[in-house]
Amino acid sequence: MTLHEAIEQVLQNAEKPLFSRDIADIINNLKLYKRKDGLPVSASQVTTRANNYSKLFTRESGKIKLVKDDIVSLKFQHYRNKLVHESNAIRIYGRANKIDVLVHALEELLHEENYRFANNLLLKQNFEYADRNSLPREKLLVAYKLCEWFFKQSSRSTMRISDKLITVLSGLNWFKENDNAIETYFEGYNDFLLKIAADNKGATFSIKSEHNLNLFNEFEYDNQINRIVSKLIDKGNFAYMMSQTTTTGIFIPPFHRSAARNSRGEFDDILSKLQNNHNDLDKAILIVPSGVLSSQASFNKEAREQIINSGALETVIAFPNGMFENTAINVSMLIFDFNIRDNQVFFLDASNIVKEDMSEIVKTINTKKLVRDVSRTITYQALSYYDLNPKQYVIDIDDIEVKPGHKLYQIGQLIEQRKYGAMFQNKSSLYVGGEYKLIKMGDIDKNGLYFEPKDNMLGIDHDEIENIDKHLVRGGVVLSAFNNKIKASVLPNDMSFALGQNVYWLKFNDNKILDEYAARELTQAYVTKQVEYYSKGTTIARLSIRDLMEIQIQIPRLEEQKNILFKEFRKSEKPAQDEIVSNKEQDFIKTLKHTLKQPLSGLGNDFASLKSFLNKKIKAKDTIESNETIVPVFDTDTPEQIEIHTLKNTLDRMERAVTDMDYILEQAIKIISISEPTKESIQLKKFLQNIASEYPNIQFKITGKEVEFLADRKQLRILMHNFITNAIKHGFKDSLEKPTIWLEIKAKDTISFQLSIRNNGVPLPPEFTIQDFLAKGSSIKSDVGSGFGGFLIGLILKKHKATIELIKNDGFGILPHNVEFLITLLK
Repeated sequence: MTLHEAIEQVLQNAEKPLFSRDIADIINNLKLYKRKDGLPVSASQVTTRANNYSKLFTRESGKIKLVKDDIVSLKFQHYRNKLVHESNAIRIYGRANKIDVLVHALEELLHEENYRFANNLLLKQNFEYADRNSLPREKLLVAYKLCEWFFKQSSRSTMRISDKLITVLSGLNWFKENDNAIETYFEGYNDFLLKIAADNKGATFSIKSEHNLNLFNEFEYDNQINRIVSKLIDKGNFAYMMSQTTTTGIFIPPFHRSAARNSRGEFDDILSKLQNNHNDLDKAILIVPSGVLSSQASFNKEAREQIINSGALETVIAFPNGMFENTAINVSMLIFDFNIRDNQVFFLDASNIVKEDMSEIVKTINTKKLVRDVSRTITYQALSYYDLNPKQYVIDIDDIEVKPGHKLYQIGQLIEQRKYGAMFQNKSSLYVGGEYKLIKMGDIDKNGLYFEPKDNMLGIDHDEIENIDKHLVRGGVVLSAFNNKIKASVLPNDMSFALGQNVYWLKFNDNKILDEYAARELTQAYVTKQVEYYSKGTTIARLSIRDLMEIQIQIPRLEEQKNILFKEFRKSEKPAQDEIVSNKEQDFIKTLKHTLKQPLSGLGNDFASLKSFLNKKIKAKDTIESNETIVPVFDTDTPEQIEIHTLKNTLDRMERAVTDMDYILEQAIKIISISEPTKESIQLKKFLQNIASEYPNIQFKITGKEVEFLADRKQLRILMHNFITNAIKHGFKDSLEKPTIWLEIKAKDTISFQLSIRNNGVPLPPEFTIQDFLAKGSSIKSDVGSGFGGFLIGLILKKHKATIELIKNDGFGILPHNVEFLITLLK
C-alpha cells in the first residue's frame, strides 16, 4: 500500500476530517505503510503527500479531508478497499471465489444498520432532521457502484446494461411515484435495479425473485447476487406504500449468444412468457437486437406478428450503439402497456443520437414528443408488413426539396448496368501485384471524387477469376454503403478492377447523368437520409443493392451538371503559394537537367546536320543513300569518324537519344512517386535469388544466412535493379572479366544486418564519393552515369532508415572484386 492509499483508508474509516498528526499515528499503529528507512511516518510527510494528491484530499479548518466525502462516496470507497485487500484470494482461487467476495461485501452492506451507515460527522449532527428516505436510497447506490466497479475489474465478459440504458429505464414515468413490482427475465445480474430504485425516491420497489431466478443463469453465485439485490431493494423501501401496484416485466433475451446455444429457442421462450404472463403484468419492457425489427427471416417475422397482434405495444425505441457493455450489437426497446390499449404506437429513432446525457431521450419517450425525422406516433393500421423499425415511420424520405431545374429519379432509372462484389473462395489467389487490383470498402476515399489505386492494393490474376463479367469493371462509379452513409468514387476508363465484398459498381447512362455528378450527389444530406431509412443490420447498418436502386437523386440537364462540377472544382483548388524549394528538390532538378543535357545536345547537333544535308539534297534533286555522310568529309578523317556521320548511323543515334530521354523521364517519375514504404515481411535471400534470375548473362554468388525483415517489396526491387544496371552500364562495359556480382548477407547486431554488394567490373574513379552519388548521382569532379540510379538508391535507403558505405580496400586488384557497397538495414 502506498502512503496516499493509507491516508485515504484512514479518512474513510474515520468518516471525518483529521489532523495530519492523528493520521500519521493511525498509520504507524496499524502498520499501514512502512518507510524504507524504518522510521515512523511523520505528520509533515502526511501533509506533503496529501498536498500532492489534490484530486483525493483537501483542507478544512487545518484538517485533511477527502474530496469526495459524501456518504455514498465514503461507503463505496470503504467496501471497494475491502474487496481490493482480498485481491490475493481473487487472483489465486477460481471464479466462484471471486463472486463470493462480492457476495459477502453485499451481505455486510445489507445488514449494516442505518445509524452506523450515517456515522459521518456532518450527517450525524443532522440525522434527526434528515430525509427518512435518503439513507436507504444511498445504500442502494453504494451497492450499485460496488457491483459496477467489481465487474469492470473482472475479465469475464458478462453482458451488462450500460449507464445510458439504465438512465432510460430509471426515467420511465410510471416508476416515479408508484408501488412497483418488477420481474426480470435476463441472463445477467439484476444490480441495475438498484439504480432504478435509488433514483425514484418517491416510489417503492419489490423484486419478484421466483420469476427471475434460474431462467438463464447457470451459476448459483449469479442467482445469489440477484437475491441480495432483491433484499437490498426491499429493505430500502421507506416511501409511503401505495394501494395500487404496477407490475413490470423486463425481458432481455440472450441475444449475444451463438446459434449453437439455441438463442432462437430462448427468444421463443421469452415471447411465450410475455404472452402468457400479460394478465399478471401491467407493463413490460422487451430489449432486442435492432435487426429483428425488420429482419425478413421467418422466425423474426413470426415474432413481430405475435407482438403486434397482442395489441399492447405502446413504444418502440431504436438506441445508438453501446447500450450493453461487452457487445457491439445495436439494441431496441419495446414497451408494452396491458391496461391502456389506444391503438397507437410511438416510434423513436435514437440510433444517431450520441449523448452522454440521456435525459432528452427519456423526456421524449415520456411525453411522446413529435420530432421531425426522429419520433412519431402512428396507428396500428399504418404498420407496414409487420415492420417495427422506427426509421420506417419517423423518416419521411419523400420530403425532398427539389431545386429549380432539377428532376427526381430513382437510381435504378439512371443506370445501364450494375454489379456487386463477392468474396473470392481462394484467398491465396489475392496478392500485392496481382493483374487486377481488388477494390475493398476501405480503398474508397470518402473525400476523393476519383478513385486512386494504391501500389499496395491486393490484386488477382486473370486466370484466377472464374467469372470475368461478374467481377471485373472499368469506368463507372464504385461505392460502399455501410454505417448509414455512402462513399463513392469514379473509376478510370483505362484500367480494369476486381470488385471486393460489399462493394457496388454502377454504370450510369451518360445521356442522363455524368459519373462525377452521380458520385457527388450520392453523398448529399438528402441521399444520406434515404440511406439511413433503407439500411438494415444488427451490428453494422448495410444498404442492399436492391434498396440502393430505390434511392432518389435530383439532377439537372447535362450542361448544368458540367457547370456545377466546374464551379466546385474551382472552389476546391488551393490558391498558388510561393514556396521555398527544398535542397532535395533543387538536387532533383539539377540531376534531371544534367541527365537530359547530353541526349538533348547530341540530338540537336544531329538534327541541325540532318536538316542541312536534306536541304542540299532537295535543292540538287539528288538521291539519298544510307551510307553517305551528312557532313563534309576531310582527308584526315579516319574510316571510323566517317562512319559515325553516315545517314544510317545518324538516324540510329537520334532514335537512341529519344529512347534515352524517355527512359530518363521514366526514372524521374519513379523518383517523384516514391512514397512512404508499405512494408511487408520479406525473406531476403529468396528475394535476391529471384532478382538474380532476371539477369541470365551475369553470374551471381549469393551467400549468408536467410534473414526475414520488413520492407517495401517494390522499392527494394528498384534499389537492387539500380545497383545491377549501374554495374552493367559502367562497371562491366569495358571489363574483360566474366561479369560477376556477389551478394552477401552479414549479421550485425540484434536490430540490424548488412548486405554486401560486390562486382568485378572496372574500379570506380578515385574522385567518386558516396555522398555526391546519393545526393546528385555524380561525383564532385566528374559525372558518373545518368545520376538517377544513385539519387533513387539514396531516396529508398532514407525511406527505410538504412545506411550505405563505399568500401575502399587496398586489396582491390588482388581480390576477385573491384567495387563493394555495404548496406545496413533494420530487421
